[in-house]
Amino acid sequence: MNNDLLITIDKGTTIRSSQILMLKADINYTNILMDDGSTILSSRTLGIFEKRLYSYSFFRPNRSVIINLNYIASFQKESFTIKMENDELISISRRRTKQFLRRI
Repeated sequence: MNNDLLITIDKGTTIRSSQILMLKADINYTNILMDDGSTILSSRTLGIFEKRLYSYSFFRPNRSVIINLNYIASFQKESFTIKMENDELISISRRRTKQFLRRI
């Protein structure tokens, strides 16, 4: 998978997909957490980003988060919990567990 996709966040703001750690929903906005610890707020919804990033190394484990699979630190199969490199724990919804296991 090519991980050097340029993504336009909002007018004039463009970032590389490989720099994105995860995207979090915030009502009709999206918080984009970068690999350097910074955060970018976008007025686009998580669904719009999901359509753009689906064929790359990104996965939506639940309704409120899209993660970059390259930044997974560990995975707990018993509790279906993903630990990201920034030590944040993300739970996988029941209906997306099979899809996640196929992707990793």
